[in-house]
Amino acid sequence: MPKRLAIVTSAIALVLAPAAFVACGGDDSSDSAAKPSGASNAAQGETLEKGVTLTLWTMPNSPQPKEDLQKMVAPFTAKTGVNVDVQEVGWDVQFDRIRNAAVAGEGPDITQAGTTQVPFFAALGGFQDLTDKVEEIGGKGAYAEGIWNTTQVQGQDGTWAIPWFTEARSLYYRKDVLEKAGVDPATAFKDLDSFKATLQAIKDKVPDVQPFGAPGKKAYDLVHQVMPFVWDQGGAELNADATQSTINSPESQAGVEFMAGLITDGLFDKSQLERDGTQVENQFKGGRLAVWIGGPWVLGSIDRAEDDTWSDEARENVGVAPMPTGPSGKAYTFVGGSDLMVFKNSEHPNEAWALVKFLSEDQTQVDYAKLLGMFPARLDPQQQVGDSSENHKAFFEAIQTGRTYAPIPQWGQIENAYKTRFGNILDSAAGVGKDYNAATVKSQLDAAAKEADGLLAQSAG
Repeated sequence: MPKRLAIVTSAIALVLAPAAFVACGGDDSSDSAAKPSGASNAAQGETLEKGVTLTLWTMPNSPQPKEDLQKMVAPFTAKTGVNVDVQEVGWDVQFDRIRNAAVAGEGPDITQAGTTQVPFFAALGGFQDLTDKVEEIGGKGAYAEGIWNTTQVQGQDGTWAIPWFTEARSLYYRKDVLEKAGVDPATAFKDLDSFKATLQAIKDKVPDVQPFGAPGKKAYDLVHQVMPFVWDQGGAELNADATQSTINSPESQAGVEFMAGLITDGLFDKSQLERDGTQVENQFKGGRLAVWIGGPWVLGSIDRAEDDTWSDEARENVGVAPMPTGPSGKAYTFVGGSDLMVFKNSEHPNEAWALVKFLSEDQTQVDYAKLLGMFPARLDPQQQVGDSSENHKAFFEAIQTGRTYAPIPQWGQIENAYKTRFGNILDSAAGVGKDYNAATVKSQLDAAAKEADGLLAQSAG
């Protein structure tokens, strides 16, 4: 079967089955390719039709998602005469809404999509290939490699989305706790050995504070928490051509065992496994947790003066460090975020592309990213946000070396399989269920790999 047909057939088969995919402002540039200056050049030199209305689907990205984005696109309407109807779609229903619209050929003009969702949606055939337009926004070189990869489908030509905003996972730590433990923040998380030594020092010298925490099996992003340790050890979620799972390789197992080992060593309190991300964050705010893995949106909440969940003491004691390096000397982390996709059935494709270009402008990207507590997708405005504070700098560095998952339609279901098995392993390390040992870990990872290989086989026939 031809590769393109195989991918589409696989994606349509997945449409009929349950699936969950969750990825989840600056100064003006003189680069006219990346900065549409008016209606006449906003869409490859074609004049835009004033008075038309574009529909844009967005997810709950900010405190007031619809209102915030509507204000953000107001200058676009003022400049072009093209109206934008922003419609909010909840994360709990957005996958089904976008999938159904793509299959039926009836949807909005533009939709936000989580970065790990793009390959699945692209394979349905309901979205425009934007390859010929990429140079108008500065080309793929305007983005970090990992971020640009989220717009592709592995093994297939085409650019199916444009990166909108991005995030990475880094280590949050309490400065006051590290000071009490006698640990220098500059070297505390340099590599896996110093990371573990730091947690041990906290356990020994600040016994009333839990050293480390991360959302457990209830968290939607458990895989994002574990995979950096897998990558550090030289492991991977899939092989290079995404035809076989490698989550049960010795290297991958070593990474999973490193995180599970934090539990067996008493550095990662098992009570954290029953908490979601918000609950873990609250432990950190209250000074009951010293170190945890989180995204830049936490900095966004710290910067909002009206957010009274942060005390002045907590705000003053927040530090951020990139994930520790592994044996290879490289530090890896998960990079995600959201992209913009243009529906093939849009009655106003030129206007839709003009809006995508506007949302790709440096100033627009900085303004919106700051509102969200995220980072711009483009490198130049990313740097601007990264330079705004030492904590933002840590995230900027993480994004540059961050990794994404293989851009394949089956990834969402594979991620779910891994999430279940990772949760089982961490539970076992906490004393729930089977005894924790290397054989138990291998058994769980073998089961995850088997399920993933079955899903991958759907596109190989």
